Amino acid sequence: MPRLTVAAQLDEIDGLVILPRDTAHWTGEDDPLHYYYRPLTGRLYRARLALIGRLLGPGPFGAILDAGYGSGIFLPELARRATRVVGIDVHDEPEQVRATLTPFAIDAELHTGSVLELPFEADTFDAVVSVSVLEHLRELDVAIAEFRRVLRAGGSVVLGFPVRNPATDAFFRIFGYDPREIHPSSHSDILAASNRAQGLAVEQVARLPWFAPLAVAAYVGVRLRAV
Repeated sequence: MPRLTVAAQLDEIDGLVILPRDTAHWTGEDDPLHYYYRPLTGRLYRARLALIGRLLGPGPFGAILDAGYGSGIFLPELARRATRVVGIDVHDEPEQVRATLTPFAIDAELHTGSVLELPFEADTFDAVVSVSVLEHLRELDVAIAEFRRVLRAGGSVVLGFPVRNPATDAFFRIFGYDPREIHPSSHSDILAASNRAQGLAVEQVARLPWFAPLAVAAYVGVRLRAV
């Protein structure tokens, strides 16, 4: 897909190509779509995607899997970097999300399913991206093993997840969430699972803001390489 064509038709905010606010499809209560466009939360939520994009690199990639694509907010940016873009999520609205992408000439393959049992053959993707998914799971080893299974040799897995600390707990409580219920796995849990994953080596750990110690940061990104 021509990168300039995709970029020219979409909004670019903070260096990211994302769907215009009035076209994006909200997929349900667990979808943080609205936070990407609000004045107070938008900069942080978009910064998460920018962090993942930097860790992923510009490509070009043959095939990328967005594991937990939600409303498809990150798919336009991934489409600039890959020939084939695939998404999977537990919600049952892939057709509605696909309809929001079609006017922008983005032909993403969207599936309903779990990251704990990916419906793809081994060695399918050059990169797997998963943004703010693993903190919602307890079966971290299973999910990361599935990412490795569908990844080609030398490919990358890029994970993004929030830091658990008093400040982030307070943030979620402000918006009516129990942080332990919505996020059963902490950043420490996910980092530990990443380090012990078979067939993957941690290449880089980054955080938001970049100058903050990990314990008081807001968000973490990790890039793993298939070995």
